[in-house]
Amino acid sequence: MGVKSNVLIIDDDVCTVEKLTEMLTDYPDLHVAGSAATLADGEKMLAATDPDLVFLDIELPDGNGLEFVDTVLQHRADTYVVMFTGFYKDYSERAFGGKESDYLLKPINAWELDKTVQRYRRAITGKRSHVLKGSSDTGLGDVFTAATITNEMRIMRPAEIGYFRYSTRRKVWEVALSDHSFVQLKKGTSAADILAYNPQFVQTHQSYIVNMRYLTLIGATQCTLYPPFNEDEVLVGRRFSRELKSRFTLI
Repeated sequence: MGVKSNVLIIDDDVCTVEKLTEMLTDYPDLHVAGSAATLADGEKMLAATDPDLVFLDIELPDGNGLEFVDTVLQHRADTYVVMFTGFYKDYSERAFGGKESDYLLKPINAWELDKTVQRYRRAITGKRSHVLKGSSDTGLGDVFTAATITNEMRIMRPAEIGYFRYSTRRKVWEVALSDHSFVQLKKGTSAADILAYNPQFVQTHQSYIVNMRYLTLIGATQCTLYPPFNEDEVLVGRRFSRELKSRFTLI
C-alpha cells in the first residue's frame, strides 16, 4: 500500500466527527490523524498532524471556518480543504468556490462522501504525476499556461476553472474562472488542445468542455455544476452524452 493521506476533522459536533471518522475507515489510503472542536485547537492540530485533507465545519464555537481556510493553506498550500456544513443555503453565496477545494453537506451521505474522496484522489494524483501540460514548480501546485487572445501567456490552476465555452461571436474558446470572470484563449486554440491540458477536462457539447471536479448533475440538455458555477449554463450534446455519463460514473 502507498503512503496514506492524513485527514484532520475540525467540527464541534462529536457525533458528526465519530460518524465521519468511521466512514473514512472504508478508504485504505486515508488516515484520520486527529480532530478538533474549535479553530484554536484546529490550528494546533495542523502542526501536529500535517494534514493532506481537512474537513472543516463552518459554524464553530470560536469563529467561522471560512475565515480559517487561509490558516490551513498557510500551513501547507496544497492541502485539500472540504467545507463541511448543514447550512448550505445560508452560505452558498460566499462560501464555496473560493480558496477551499470542495464541500460536503450534513447529515453525511455515504455517496456524496465517496464523490468527495474520489475528487480528492484525482486532485492529488494530478499533483503527484505532473500530468498538466506546461506544469511548473511555482509553489502554487500544478499549473499550466495558455495563450490568450491578446497573445499574453496566462498561468492558471485547474481548480480555478469550471468550464470552457466556445464564443461563436468572437470565434474563440473562453475559460470560466471561479471569480466569475472569463479569459479568452488565443484564436486557433481547439477543443483538442484544451482536452490535452488535463484529464479532468471533458467535452459535453460542441461548444462546452467541463472540469469534471465541478460536475454534480448531467441532465438531458445541460449540466449542473457545483458553486460558484451552479448558476451557469453548460450544455450537453447528444454526441457527447454517452462518454460524459461514462466518465461521470467513474468519479
